[in-house]
Amino acid sequence: MEAAVDTNYIVSGEAAGGWIRVELASDGRLWDLILDPRVTAMTAQDLRSGLVEAFLDAQECLAPATGEAFAQQVADASEAAERRFAEISTALYDISRRAVR
Repeated sequence: MEAAVDTNYIVSGEAAGGWIRVELASDGRLWDLILDPRVTAMTAQDLRSGLVEAFLDAQECLAPATGEAFAQQVADASEAAERRFAEISTALYDISRRAVR
């Protein structure tokens, strides 16, 4: 079993000695499924187990990729919220000054 992350943010997982390979896009959707022709010699149960194993292997690599993207989104949202809060604070201050006059 081997998993990898390529430069296009596609993660992959393998099973059954490389006969089964699953590739997921960075959003977790299936990108590609590569089956070696030799999988036809596998039993249905072994094929099923291999597919599940390859998917799980790929998903393990997906979490760090999406985790970094999520962290960046949180940082961006925090900066935007701080700017908006400053704008609201300034507006409230201006309103309160006008009310005093």
